[in-house]
Amino acid sequence: MDSDRLNRWLSLAANLGLLAGLILVAVEINQSSELARMQLINEGNVALNQVWITTMGENPSEIVARSIESPDEITLADFIVVDTYLFTSMNLFYRNYELAREGIFDDHDWQKPIDTYAAWFLGSRFGRAWWSEEARHFFAPEFVAYVDQTLENVSGRNSESYWLGIKARLIRE
Repeated sequence: MDSDRLNRWLSLAANLGLLAGLILVAVEINQSSELARMQLINEGNVALNQVWITTMGENPSEIVARSIESPDEITLADFIVVDTYLFTSMNLFYRNYELAREGIFDDHDWQKPIDTYAAWFLGSRFGRAWWSEEARHFFAPEFVAYVDQTLENVSGRNSESYWLGIKARLIRE
């Protein structure tokens, strides 16, 4: 009798161990699938950014500067360059947002670069118009709301204001 009882308990324990092992394998397969999915999304973003970057030409800095200093003077061709510059930049921030939504990053990981650079990219008159008219429609509402909130709270320090401050300091010295 004791031997039958022991065999039943051992059989039950073996079956429970097997079930636990199968559950662990299922969890690992699910994690691998999620990581592969995120890798595909990331590779798609990188490929898209690389395609767009080719439209910027050899010296986009002059056109980007013109969009900040005298946005009324840019042409459609100039707009395409600046649009590419801004979209690829914001898309890199959005990549961090997507990784946070998948649990790979946390909220701080996607919010901190926006806190640091949103005014740099979007603080000019052109940048704010571009964000409002075009870009905000491409991104998730939570991301857009955070960028909007950040832009409302910036103290006006954008790339031009930094340049003017540095230039004034160099002239004084």
